[in-house]
Amino acid sequence: MIYLYVCTRDEYAAQPFSPRRHEMRHIFGLAFLALTLWCTGVSAENNGALSPLPPLNDPATGEHLPGKVIFADYFTSDIDTARRFYGQLFGWEWRAMTGDNSYGMFYQGDLAVAGVALREETGDSRAYGRWIYYISTAQVAEKVAEISGRGGRVLLEAQEVAGRGTMAVVADAEEAPFGLLESSSGDPADYRSEPGQWLWVSLYSHDVEKASHFYRSLFGYDVSQAEDVGDNLDLILSKGGYARAGIGHLPADSPSHPTWLGYVRVADVGASVAKALELGGDVLMAPAPEIFDGKLAVVSDPAGATIALIHWNYDDTGVAP
Repeated sequence: MIYLYVCTRDEYAAQPFSPRRHEMRHIFGLAFLALTLWCTGVSAENNGALSPLPPLNDPATGEHLPGKVIFADYFTSDIDTARRFYGQLFGWEWRAMTGDNSYGMFYQGDLAVAGVALREETGDSRAYGRWIYYISTAQVAEKVAEISGRGGRVLLEAQEVAGRGTMAVVADAEEAPFGLLESSSGDPADYRSEPGQWLWVSLYSHDVEKASHFYRSLFGYDVSQAEDVGDNLDLILSKGGYARAGIGHLPADSPSHPTWLGYVRVADVGASVAKALELGGDVLMAPAPEIFDGKLAVVSDPAGATIALIHWNYDDTGVAP
């Protein structure tokens, strides 16, 4: 699950800038250099009824945090390779949720980290892989209609999934895919991420101002400019006193496709990059001293899906030193 800890509400009130707005500024405008991304592949052909899925909270809490990224699904044509890659890279444990292994979950101990869904190959020789990050929202069907009216596209229509809630998969006006989820068991609470857990998520867009308007209109985010980013217009999306996501700038001549990118906290970025290579992945942005003090990298898995690796430390105030 995506647990985007920033700081407690009291800590946030005492600090004009959250750690994401201050320390993560180096990421914006830099990580796009590594992103060789392509169009989604999550297809409207997959609109069949979904099987029951584990709840996000057990027992249910009933607490909802609109605008927070609360879960991730990995769509792939090669579940076995995904199990090996992410299991060995992050220590995630695989648990099958269907008899045919068409859907399963990655766990870290008792914590559900992400779902994994089989998507049949499209005819290309290379396996397919794509991460989809779900934003908490009520009235998913209404949001889907609103997204269509704002120039977005529906990839998976809103549907009720037993145990999980109401979900949909859509793309924004620049074709960056993301999910919508109204959890029937409540949303995961905010807390500090451990190594092997999600820490942050950013959208990379060719038009930052347009993208911020799109998401602010949908989810009611407060939008603020990240510090020290010059003319990149890189922004922070906040909701309910927490920074929830960033928007980074892709130059017009960038070969990368607009996308959402998730960041996993790791104990050692260099060691994690070496492990990703050993497991058949690729390095899209190697750690470098001039980029976040060498504590950030972007890799792709054997199916081409991108993921960021970040070394992050908390002090007693929730701010990375």
